[in-house]
Amino acid sequence: MLVLDIWDELQVLKKELRCCFPESLKVYGAILNICQENPFHQEVLVDSWPSFRVVIARPQREKTPSETSYFARSCAVFYRELGAYQQLVKDTDAIDWSQEFLLQGLQDGVHQVSRSLAAVKYFSAKLVTQTQVFVLQKPLNLSASVSVLGSEVKFSSLNLTHITLLNDTWSVGGSEQSLQYLTQLISSFPSSCLLDARGCPISWVLLDQFGCLTHAYTMPAHRGKGYIQLVIAALAQELEKMDYPVYGDILENNTPMKKALQRLGAHFTSCFLFYDLHTPLVLQ
Repeated sequence: MLVLDIWDELQVLKKELRCCFPESLKVYGAILNICQENPFHQEVLVDSWPSFRVVIARPQREKTPSETSYFARSCAVFYRELGAYQQLVKDTDAIDWSQEFLLQGLQDGVHQVSRSLAAVKYFSAKLVTQTQVFVLQKPLNLSASVSVLGSEVKFSSLNLTHITLLNDTWSVGGSEQSLQYLTQLISSFPSSCLLDARGCPISWVLLDQFGCLTHAYTMPAHRGKGYIQLVIAALAQELEKMDYPVYGDILENNTPMKKALQRLGAHFTSCFLFYDLHTPLVLQ
């Protein structure tokens, strides 16, 4: 097991992982953010180098306070051999089993290993969500679309004055932990939103620590106008300039969002993203 912290090694790993899209998107996105000042204090480890079978993106333990929420303590996994991943997680400290964390992966085996190892580690493993992954390869040309907004709606980016609204409208928000996490996201990464005449966000999308689009939302009174397509396209243009892949995930039954993404030309992959929440068991 080896943590890769040398620039040249990370560039080699990036090149290898690009050949494994979409399954490797989460760890690839983490590497991109690590190379961009690393605001979430992440690190990438492999089971061996330069030939590897497993890649894990995880928080740097010495820089992650114990009170940090499981949102920020998320790990992402990509493996070439499921057995190698299971052995690494079981027999080493590649994963920190001392506190609650969220494990993300675009391969079925990530969820399977979570379920099989949780009891051994005195943890419960709960599948929070299972979502379909999409990739945007040709984002919308905004120049032809801005004219439909009118004078009272304008593009912007999110800032800290919007945090309470974001937390209240996020499907897994509403807590102090989620508030802190969203604060860290918009302070660290690009975002896109539309503001009304009062300067309040009416549609928006964020980026997470794995380079994944997240919390795409339009206020109910403004739905059906194509606003979510515009904010996603605006953020996609910015990510393209940074040489980031533009991807996200969506619940299979979210038909309105699927239709919006289809109008953007999104490609829905055969991959599903598993979010497994691991919580220490309280022993009696």
